[in-house]
Amino acid sequence: MSRRTTQVLESIHLMNTTQIIRAAVRIILLHPTHFHSISIFLFSPLPISLFISHFLIHHFPQIPSSALKTIDHSLGHHGVLPLPKLLSKTLVHIIICFPSTITFSLLGRAATVQAVSDGYHGINLDRRRLLMRSGLTWVKLLHTSFWEFVIVLGLFGALMASLATLPKILFAFGICSRASGFLSVLGFAGIAFWVVFAHIMVVGNLAKVVSVVESECYGFDSLVKAKRLMEGRRHTALVMALLSNVGFRLVECLFEFRLCRGMSMWEGPLLVSMYSLVLVFDTVINAVFYYACKPPDFSIF
Repeated sequence: MSRRTTQVLESIHLMNTTQIIRAAVRIILLHPTHFHSISIFLFSPLPISLFISHFLIHHFPQIPSSALKTIDHSLGHHGVLPLPKLLSKTLVHIIICFPSTITFSLLGRAATVQAVSDGYHGINLDRRRLLMRSGLTWVKLLHTSFWEFVIVLGLFGALMASLATLPKILFAFGICSRASGFLSVLGFAGIAFWVVFAHIMVVGNLAKVVSVVESECYGFDSLVKAKRLMEGRRHTALVMALLSNVGFRLVECLFEFRLCRGMSMWEGPLLVSMYSLVLVFDTVINAVFYYACKPPDFSIF
């Protein structure tokens, strides 16, 4: 490793949240053409799928209602309990966005992380090489995403099992009605679910960076390593994830607002571009965070 590369990596070790964001902005501004190309050609299919799902839900409200009834019957409540519509809408979004999530989105993440890594190691960015290397690391990212999905699915299954059994137990002991018991369990279990879910997401984001940068570490091993790297830095990761999700949600709310008021032809591509740029920024932040979490010993590079 060159002396310059070592100095660059040492300078970003143990950055705080503000410094990480500044570094991410600086990296994007140093290579705007490359990152903009990644946002258009690799990341844009995901927001397009997401906005299509919003469009379908807006014009066909029976779609989330059908999903809501399916979930309600699967829990054995048969319309007795008021499941939140947000859950059914989320499931519709996941189903529609799933193909682009496991293909173009992962390719975009791989290309973005590789571009950040090349920049830190003093390697000139080349679009063709980035695309080829992102294709090679796509399988590793898919493997990592699979294990992340398995963990989230297990967490979601635990929540559903709690909602299906605990209200019946409370009702059997005469503590409260089924509806009250369901809402109580949903409140307590829901808080625990979202706290654990947030931690899984930030670990998963860092694990994807590990899978791209470190050739021999991917899948479940990358999740374990990401968790170990984040020790003492979870607050920083959660703050960055919160900021990114606020950006995603603002663009989605803007799309829903324009959808209700009537959207012009040029507004759709603009919102897709905005969402794609947020995806690029979120990935760059996670890549910088990876290097900020690395120990002073850079011999692994």
